[in-house]
Amino acid sequence: MLNNLVKGFYRNIPDALYHQLKYALFFRKVPHLAKPVGYSEKLMRRKVYPLAMYTQLSDKYLVREYIERLWGKEYLIELYAQGKKLTEEMYESLPNTFVIKANHGSGYNKLVFDKSQTSFNELRVLTNSWLRQNFYQVYRERHYKDISPCIMVEKMLLEDGKTPNDIKIHCFNRNGEVRFFIQIDYQRFIDHRRDFFDAHWNRTEIRMGVPNSDVPMEKPCRLEQMLKLARQVAEQFSYVRVDFYQVQERIYFGELTFTPGAGLQRFTPEIIEQEWGGYFQE
Repeated sequence: MLNNLVKGFYRNIPDALYHQLKYALFFRKVPHLAKPVGYSEKLMRRKVYPLAMYTQLSDKYLVREYIERLWGKEYLIELYAQGKKLTEEMYESLPNTFVIKANHGSGYNKLVFDKSQTSFNELRVLTNSWLRQNFYQVYRERHYKDISPCIMVEKMLLEDGKTPNDIKIHCFNRNGEVRFFIQIDYQRFIDHRRDFFDAHWNRTEIRMGVPNSDVPMEKPCRLEQMLKLARQVAEQFSYVRVDFYQVQERIYFGELTFTPGAGLQRFTPEIIEQEWGGYFQE
């Protein structure tokens, strides 16, 4: 009963108060929403006062139009199907391996390595559960509130039979000076490890959430091109994370994220929270 009361309280309070309470409980300190200083404080403010265009660019389907205009269609992962829901006709048209996802939040995805082992009914139940959710209600990230949900099916990217590492470029823009930190997530669905590199591919001491890798990833052969593409996006925002994959020598766009981890992630060492907060204004 108490748990229901707490949920009801959070559900009915304004977004600004909700985020300040969540921040205070998570970080054990009072946030400064009016004049944020740290990285997470600034993301908290962004969740309350997002730019209007964050909604389109956080939509995993509509963002493809933006990337095609800015970079070109060749950077998009092949789209097998898209619709308001998964239909049997859509399912029957799919190849043996694919990635199925919803467009309106985080965590709505499933990798299908063998279609014969995953029935239409199993995927229908799963995708319908995604579509019933408004991702805004999970962490009150307001820019997700008005995304119209749909289902997408994309080609599965594989290299030597494995999914490629996630290359996530944190882009900071303060008065036109763009700074990059590159987050690498290794085998996110198996034995998750994470490293952070600077723009010159020096591994940093930064840790966030999961352990560092035992063997750091070698510098991607197309890193300079990825940084060039990320800069084109970064020039339009004070902060954005631009995600890529590299398979052999080809670059693919992943997604744009404006409030990674809903701004509720702890850094080691703790000073990174303030350093990253100083790299952009919100």
